Amino acid sequence: MSKFLVKFVLSIFLLLFFVPPLFLVNAQQQSQRWVCLNAEQAGGHSANVSVDPEAKLIANSQTYVFECIANSECTSGNSDVDQQVFGADTLGILNTKYGYIFEGSTLSDGSTLPNPLMSDGEGNISTFTWQSSTTTSHDRRWLALNYFDPAPVATTGEDKTQQVGTFSFESVVNQSDCISLSWDPYGRVFDSKTLEPVKNTSVTLLKKRDDGFFTMMTPADLLGGNILNPQLTTEDGGFSFVVPDGIYKLIASNGNYVFPEQIANLQSNYLKIYSDIYPGLIGEEIVQQGAIQHRDIPLKQASVVPETSAKVMEYFQDLDKATSTVIVKGRVSHPFAKIIAYSLKPDPDFPENIIRRTLPETASADKLGNFVLKVKLLNEDGSLKFEPTESFGDIAAEKIDLTQPGLVGKFMQWLYGFVAGKVNAQTLIASSVRLEPILNHLEGYAYDAGGNVLPNSTVSIYLSFSNKPSYQTKTDDKGYYQISSEFLPSMPYRITYTTSAGQVVKTSTSKFIAQNSDTITASDIKINQFTDKQGKVIAPPVKVKTPGISNGEKGFGQNLPANESSKSFLGTPFSATTLALILTIIVLFILLAVAATVVFIKKRKDIVS
Repeated sequence: MSKFLVKFVLSIFLLLFFVPPLFLVNAQQQSQRWVCLNAEQAGGHSANVSVDPEAKLIANSQTYVFECIANSECTSGNSDVDQQVFGADTLGILNTKYGYIFEGSTLSDGSTLPNPLMSDGEGNISTFTWQSSTTTSHDRRWLALNYFDPAPVATTGEDKTQQVGTFSFESVVNQSDCISLSWDPYGRVFDSKTLEPVKNTSVTLLKKRDDGFFTMMTPADLLGGNILNPQLTTEDGGFSFVVPDGIYKLIASNGNYVFPEQIANLQSNYLKIYSDIYPGLIGEEIVQQGAIQHRDIPLKQASVVPETSAKVMEYFQDLDKATSTVIVKGRVSHPFAKIIAYSLKPDPDFPENIIRRTLPETASADKLGNFVLKVKLLNEDGSLKFEPTESFGDIAAEKIDLTQPGLVGKFMQWLYGFVAGKVNAQTLIASSVRLEPILNHLEGYAYDAGGNVLPNSTVSIYLSFSNKPSYQTKTDDKGYYQISSEFLPSMPYRITYTTSAGQVVKTSTSKFIAQNSDTITASDIKINQFTDKQGKVIAPPVKVKTPGISNGEKGFGQNLPANESSKSFLGTPFSATTLALILTIIVLFILLAVAATVVFIKKRKDIVS
């Protein structure tokens, strides 16, 4: 055999076995399908992750698994894989933002999890354990990714470009109800009088040395150096140190407060929110042996403390496409805060302006600030609650008075909201978070920044953190295009148009609505409903929930006893009817008391005169 032939055979061998799979090189021509994975905390900073029986993967397909941090990127734990899938080193980005360290993922036999790995004939992969850490506590979840070929075929009819795929609608229904976990926070700093978290507090961790003295823990004391010490608390007052077994102390410093505070000075409701009070209840030395230790630190006011407002710290936003329900799972700074939802729509007279409407859906955070908000865009009969160009797009956090006792507290909160209404609403706007709507159906024209239509252009859908598209299609010669529900992500995404001349125009879903408001209204386009390839609303099979499990609240209350995770700050929640009856009786009692007082005063005046 000639040397040339030998080199040729070796070259073919290398191409076949060592070049990345075609779909990675050609990822922009293939579409992405994401599904949520089940996750259970496995102790420490690790989770057992498995396929949700109601959200299987594509069978016999290469599957990538990722950990996603709230408000931020997803990572495979490997920079090269992240670069291939997202076009960015998201592992490095997470490390820079949060001090994220991927500590490994293993199968049940102890071997390393390959990423990607192949799903079986039923769309399953093996259960695996994922371990990672961040310098502070953050919500996280796990997702799996498959690539598929949408097999685009142009069809005739009213100048609309159709995308015909081999992907069934049933396979996209059960993808969006993700479980979120948060590693136990090391603790929170709080005001002993108001019980609210205290921000801008420096928390320093000291380690006991061999000579018996305590000195500050440094990166040199920790394998990998993944520690931030001291830590400056933000609005939630939280701090978290991931350290090996040993004996430690904490020091808290804030110019407006005194540390330490005495247990006797704590407002009595602290027991409903905080635990392991440091140092008064637990002692000054913290002995960690085999399990992460938790401490909450009260501070005493030393001067007038500025009023604080609740803040949404982090969140995941998803769309349950089958039921047209937006699910926001997140964490707010203040315990038991109320989460309020708003819809947005372009002003018909001035499309650049946004009209904001308060929605009836609300949520209450638990004592750790975790919340689950669900906003249904459809009525019970399947009809749309919203106007054609209206979408969910805003949440706000409203704190409650944590010092109010029992039923009196509930009544005072209701009365304050009833009397102060508009003033309170203005406060909410200052602490609100604008969310880009996750549209269930895209249909309209592609425009550039100047309002010109973009004919024969490529339309690319990108996940909010990715630089590679999850789906692509083309506009027709009039700039019109349509993407049905099965090809749109259930997570936040953005839109990019690329003209035949190479011009790139980036836009958002809210901008899409504003630019196409007239078209959406005139053609009755269903941007908030599950649609087929012809833009017609359909009702796919809805997943059957496991009895006794609320899928919308999976993953929260992980740090609470089973009987406590669903309780409100003021105890076991009343039903709406019972509470309304009690409040009505109280109001009537107050009115009768006022009336009796007026009658008494009048009679006394008559007697005197």
